[in-house]
Amino acid sequence: MGAPHWVIRWESEVRLTYNQYIRSKKATCLGSWCLLSGAEDHLKREALARMRAEAAAAGGAGDEVSWEVLDGQDLKASDLLTRCQTGALFGGARVIVVHRAERIEGQEQEALARGVGHLPAQVSVILVTTGAAERGRRRAMRASLQRTIEEHGVAIECPAFNVDQAAAWAAAQAKALGKKLAPSAARKLAEQKVGTGLAELELEVEKLALFVGKREAISSADVDEVTPRLIEDDIFRLVNAVAGQQAARATAALRALLRGKRARPEHILGMVAQAVREIWQTKVLLERGWRAGEDADEETVKLLPQDERKNVLNQFARKRWLISRRVGQANAFSWPRLTRAMEALHNCDLTLKGIADKVTGEAVALELLVVQLCTDLPMAVWESPAQKRLG
Repeated sequence: MGAPHWVIRWESEVRLTYNQYIRSKKATCLGSWCLLSGAEDHLKREALARMRAEAAAAGGAGDEVSWEVLDGQDLKASDLLTRCQTGALFGGARVIVVHRAERIEGQEQEALARGVGHLPAQVSVILVTTGAAERGRRRAMRASLQRTIEEHGVAIECPAFNVDQAAAWAAAQAKALGKKLAPSAARKLAEQKVGTGLAELELEVEKLALFVGKREAISSADVDEVTPRLIEDDIFRLVNAVAGQQAARATAALRALLRGKRARPEHILGMVAQAVREIWQTKVLLERGWRAGEDADEETVKLLPQDERKNVLNQFARKRWLISRRVGQANAFSWPRLTRAMEALHNCDLTLKGIADKVTGEAVALELLVVQLCTDLPMAVWESPAQKRLG
């Protein structure tokens, strides 16, 4: 199948980065198959908005855009291929958007790859993948389908930003609001406060712009005022002290959280448990040859939780600064300590829920947990003999 005349070619490349797409005056979704992929869903939403505006501008007076949204989970290739050969009922452009395209069943993806070809001039088919699924959770986009769209349409990569890129993006957002975000403030937002997720950064910059009022500049002090220290930072200090077996520091960090009532005891336990699970997964990744900035191999990915909220690779994609933290903690923990930590977390959870009632008071239960995580001391109040031998 030869490439139609409307296909965009970028010298030797058939994929566009998001920035190339935004800068291009030739890239068009009209009459084309499009693929939006990558970890940053915010960029995909922006690309979709540009495509919708382009489709609206293509129609004549009184024409409306037919904007149809489908879900890849139950999509049949034959149905989509039939739909995309028909223009809008009342004229104007017709756009068919398939969200979660990676969830299209494998055989249907292969059938779709074979059917990709010429579209009517004002019809567009846009396949949108989700960032988490692309990192190995659930199904993946078949290479044959990706390759076919790259050869016969427009494929746009929307990658996660690193700290420097996210800080620059935040500064640009502030400028669009008539404010100047100091470089140190932008970096603090991306590295320490919010992370590199663009949707979260956009919201925080808007809050800062409202906070400074008529003042033009947004400083690091403003960031500290508007974006208070995250509970996650205090949990990190607690877990870091645990990793270093510094019981006094860990207990002090816990008491500070409890004293300030910044989080409920069960919330604190949940966040510590999440951190320990991420340390466990990071240790698995490191021992199987993974390194920061690299993709894990397929077999290793299968060993990790399928729930994207609990999968450490998904967390690393959204919070790049978390990688060095978890790697350091994973190196500090031995497997016997991690195993015993999981047992201790489970027993503390039972206590907080009232299932195990040998400990009176939530604060006491959490302090016993922290001491147990930091030391080799058995907790007779809630450990069975078998669990004591595990330590």
